[in-house]
Order: sequence, then C-alpha cells, then structure tokens
Amino acid sequence: MLTATLDTFDTPIAPLNVGDVVTLKSGGPRMTVTYFGPVALTAGDWVVCQWFDEHGELRQEMFEQEHVRLEPRSIPPGSVHVGRFARVARPG
Repeated sequence: MLTATLDTFDTPIAPLNVGDVVTLKSGGPRMTVTYFGPVALTAGDWVVCQWFDEHGELRQEMFEQEHVRLEPRSIPPGSVHVGRFARVARPG
C-alpha cells in the first residue's frame, strides 16, 4: 500500500495580487485583495481585503497571508477591460 502525505508547513505560499479573490481558511465571504505586502510595525506579508457583508456594507480588514486561501475568479481574467465596453452579439 502506498501512502502519500503533504506537509503544508513546507509548501511555499504563492504571493497574492491586487484583485485576487480569497476566503479565510476558517470560512467566510469571498473577499477581494486590495493590498498585499509588508505593513508598518508588523512582521511578514499581510493581505488587506474588502468585501460586502450581509447588509450590503463595505468592509475592510487585514489578515496574515497564511490565514487566507486563493479562490477561483468568477469572471475569467482578460474578459473585463476598464474604461471600455464590449458589445455582445445577440441572435435575432
């Protein structure tokens, strides 16, 4: 019998980018990364995220990188262009 283990402590964490979608590893809403990097008076890289709560209020919080996980984008990259509108051909 073959057994494989994955030591998550030895797996490097990929850097995040502004615009990435993340969730807390403990659960919660999908959040958008607005900043990733060092923060004054703290060690390591931090993730600043924004999201809308269940009342539609904009929220922002800072998390340690190891507490969030990258989520798939709901809109494929490259399909949105800032300042440009695309026309969608509709049949008929």
